[in-house]
Amino acid sequence: MALGTIILAAGKGTRMKSEIPKVLHNLLGKPIIEYVLESLKALSVEKNCVVIGHGAPLLKEFLKSWSVEIVHQKEQLGTGHAVLCCKNNFQDFAGDILITCGDTPLFRKEVLKAFYKNHCDSGSVISILSCKMDDPKGYGRIKRNEAGDFYSIVEEKDADPEERKICEVNTGCYLVKSKELFELLGSVKSDNAQGEYYLTDIVSIGKEKGLKVYAFPIATQEDSFGVNSRAQLAQAEKIMLSRIRESLMDEGVTFSMPETTYIEPTVIIGRDSFIGPHSILKGRTQIEKGAFLEGFCYIENSRVCSGEVIKAFSKLIGKKPTQ
Repeated sequence: MALGTIILAAGKGTRMKSEIPKVLHNLLGKPIIEYVLESLKALSVEKNCVVIGHGAPLLKEFLKSWSVEIVHQKEQLGTGHAVLCCKNNFQDFAGDILITCGDTPLFRKEVLKAFYKNHCDSGSVISILSCKMDDPKGYGRIKRNEAGDFYSIVEEKDADPEERKICEVNTGCYLVKSKELFELLGSVKSDNAQGEYYLTDIVSIGKEKGLKVYAFPIATQEDSFGVNSRAQLAQAEKIMLSRIRESLMDEGVTFSMPETTYIEPTVIIGRDSFIGPHSILKGRTQIEKGAFLEGFCYIENSRVCSGEVIKAFSKLIGKKPTQ
């Protein structure tokens, strides 16, 4: 079955207090949306659409280097409307469409692959990627019957006290069969306080029509973390740095005080290397096996040779060391 994707990136991101579109803010040296685009590469996507709105010129410029179709949501009328704007792009497409947000950079590739497999294996028409959170405040809750089967999503503002105790939440990531997706969106109404068309409404409409609808709780809290403010951007950075350092340690790299080291995802470090505390490693830096960084080093777009010792407080930019 063919797979297409729709990335929702039209929001203004008012809580960022910025003229720059939220999804273009840097996370460890790369725009937030770049992580989303990269994670989708693992799924062999045939058609990729990005819905833009606020900050359209800047987003168009960034997306020039990506094989995507750009869809402009001229009016911000909700997530359902944003997806509906892509209808013409998928008019000759027969397959599944994964819908995700451009401000959720932490979904791991293996989670998205497992979500797609569950969707296909179950014969689901609409699948929701869910997760269990210690603090579900602000998220739509996943409701299940006594047998554990999914039957609805209730938004927090509509939830009663018991429903608010539910810890399984909607991450905002969906897989929907293309034909049914746009048929269902045609039935979505905007008769709510915001006057918007909500994508979540296709779930209840689909259930009413007797379609197979499942929620798969295979994401973690970290996976589903969205960036809506500068504070959340800093939290996303903390999560991603932890992932990078743990992965490198699993591959044979030693860190002294690992939580003090900043590493961008483009950095390559060989096994048996030692990274001293308070080091900053950026860009296309390559540290070969057995190298030793004493600490407080700043290294950017540089190569550290195998067995080389870099003294404390050294600064390397483009292979040129200074102290």
